[in-house]
Amino acid sequence: MYKPLLVWKRQRPLKYFGIGVSAPLANGSADTGLSADSLSLLKEMGGQYPENIKVPFPGPLYSSIGLDEVEDQVKFLVLTLDHIINLMDATEHMKSVQWDPVTVEYFLKVLHRQSSELKECVAHYNKPSHKKSYEIKIKRHFRTLRKILKKEKYSAQAWEKIRRAVRTHLQRMEIIVTSSVTV
Repeated sequence: MYKPLLVWKRQRPLKYFGIGVSAPLANGSADTGLSADSLSLLKEMGGQYPENIKVPFPGPLYSSIGLDEVEDQVKFLVLTLDHIINLMDATEHMKSVQWDPVTVEYFLKVLHRQSSELKECVAHYNKPSHKKSYEIKIKRHFRTLRKILKKEKYSAQAWEKIRRAVRTHLQRMEIIVTSSVTV
């Protein structure tokens, strides 16, 4: 049974659940299963990812966040997860894709769980974030993804672009988590 995270220990790597993570939990154990869950559910939704689709992605933003303080990285991960949830929680517009609604719903629940647990960590941080620029950049990026959906009238191809972008986000978030160095 999952135990809620009570304390974020900075001495440990930023390896937290949902994004390839093993975070210290209240009982001293680590939860590592949700990252694989989110990526496998995303793949299960639509099968193989189309390789010939280009999707805008804020790679430089992820590179710069990877060099930031652990607290800022966690705040960025929460923000990005919330944007992904917001984008993917549009089932009324998913009629053109053949995704299993139950799989989509479960995927969103996994992301919600990840986000809420990371928010518990953020609540324990004393210092305010000094990296407001990443908030603007990630918001713009997800606005661009929404525009792709609207412009392409929520077509199956548009949703595949979004699914691919979400996969890239989850993979890059995992890189941030696993490459985090403890102080």
